[in-house]
Amino acid sequence: MRRSFPLALSSVLARVGRVSPARYRDLVRGMVAELDSLADGGDRLRFALGATVAIARLTLRDWSRATVDAACRLIGMRTPKGGGESGGPSMPIPPMWQLLRRHITPFGVSSVVLTLLLMSSHAARQVPRLIERGASVGTIVEALLLAVPFTLALTIPMAVFFTVSWVFTRLGTEGVLASARREKHGVRRLVGPVLAAAAVVAMLMLVSNAQLLPRSNARLVEVLSGAARAPSDRTMTLGELRAAAESARSEAGSGVTARAVAYEVEVHKRLALATASLVLALFAVATALRFPRGGTALVVLAGGFAFTTHYVSLLAGEMLADRQIVSPSVAMWLANAFLVAVVLLLVWRPGQEKPDSGSEALVIQG
Repeated sequence: MRRSFPLALSSVLARVGRVSPARYRDLVRGMVAELDSLADGGDRLRFALGATVAIARLTLRDWSRATVDAACRLIGMRTPKGGGESGGPSMPIPPMWQLLRRHITPFGVSSVVLTLLLMSSHAARQVPRLIERGASVGTIVEALLLAVPFTLALTIPMAVFFTVSWVFTRLGTEGVLASARREKHGVRRLVGPVLAAAAVVAMLMLVSNAQLLPRSNARLVEVLSGAARAPSDRTMTLGELRAAAESARSEAGSGVTARAVAYEVEVHKRLALATASLVLALFAVATALRFPRGGTALVVLAGGFAFTTHYVSLLAGEMLADRQIVSPSVAMWLANAFLVAVVLLLVWRPGQEKPDSGSEALVIQG
């Protein structure tokens, strides 16, 4: 037998529905009909309480969203219909120079940290040898400074990746990526300056790898050995390497062919390392666009993946090329090609945003 109450539960539920947003009125009417179909008083009470709480939660969510939208309009911020990607307001795309300035500090910090890590490893190997040989403090300092160019050839591309990944992850948290997706050519405006800056870094690294690196390597060999050495693939410029490879291939003998391969490997390795700055920037952008809520974990995981894929593949490719299993060009460019393929996969399979249906799944204990 249906238990009577001083105030009908269906009437209370209907009155709650009247103060809720209009788009929930049909939902409330369905709840009232479901309530009237229940015979047990306890079930009716539990259902009424659960429905009231659910409607209140939906109403408060809409009111809070309207309040946030009004505040954002007041201070000049824009919000999407369903909120930003982080659940809050989205920021407009920053101007180009402001966007690039946000990369300066992370790039400087990551470059210094990565370079110091590799330099410490180099110092741990070479400084004891120089001390045993009786080298002066000036010679030790010179040896460490001469190691900076080849260390930067390895650390700058990864510093570019960590910088772009960190900044774009922050942009995703702030809702800038959401704004860029909604605006016409918004992603292009956001990504273009960053990739252009990465291309400039790649060009500078190419000049360094072609001219500065071999000269510093030649002097470093003299300092470490205490005497001048014959030119090798590590101490030649790109032009000298190409000429030496052509000369070696024009001669006969399998040993000469191995020398030519070594020269060609060095040529393609320097070019691939310079280009890696742009490739890793592309990978960082694509990863941030694909996983805009990734946060610091995304930077760490993607960085580990990029480091493992690129540098391990580079070392393995050099070994395979030296053994003449694959050609030098394929061996040295395979890592970059793989990362470009991953970028295309991320771009062609973007993350799908869940549309805001305006309602929530209601679980009412009955």
